[in-house]
Amino acid sequence: MGTETPNDIDRVAIAEHAQRMAEQSALRRVRKALDGMAETEGAKRQTLRYVLIACAVLAVLAIWLSWELVFGVRDVPKPALKVPDTLQRKP
Repeated sequence: MGTETPNDIDRVAIAEHAQRMAEQSALRRVRKALDGMAETEGAKRQTLRYVLIACAVLAVLAIWLSWELVFGVRDVPKPALKVPDTLQRKP
């Protein structure tokens, strides 16, 4: 380990500083990318939640309408059929 001249010490300090700045810049980019991914994932989850709620509401409505169509029409009066007393013959 010989004696280093001040010029070499400055170069080493500058190189270390540049290395630190590059690492910090890379970390900021990674953090920004991760934040963007987390934000996108949160938006997807919220959209999925709304879609599932809408599907559940539509399913309940479909079941209710089907139930009304099958079992709710029972109270509609049927028209009375007229049955003739005698049959008419064709000549």
